[in-house]
Amino acid sequence: MKWSPEVICPICKSHVAVRVNRNGFLQESVLGLFGIYPWKCGACGSTFLFRRRGRRPRPNEPAHESGSVAQK
Repeated sequence: MKWSPEVICPICKSHVAVRVNRNGFLQESVLGLFGIYPWKCGACGSTFLFRRRGRRPRPNEPAHESGSVAQK
């Protein structure tokens, strides 16, 4: 598993999160169109949605502080 330090858990504010597979119609079709992906926190175990795909930003790309949009 590769942790992503750019993603912050909305529950415990940890930077230890990993991207997980989409599950269900909403995540597979609708949310993907808007760039929203499911993540799981490695610290508290909560699953949440975040607007980050799981790649490192390019050098000329601005870093976003928080893209969290929803939680489960």
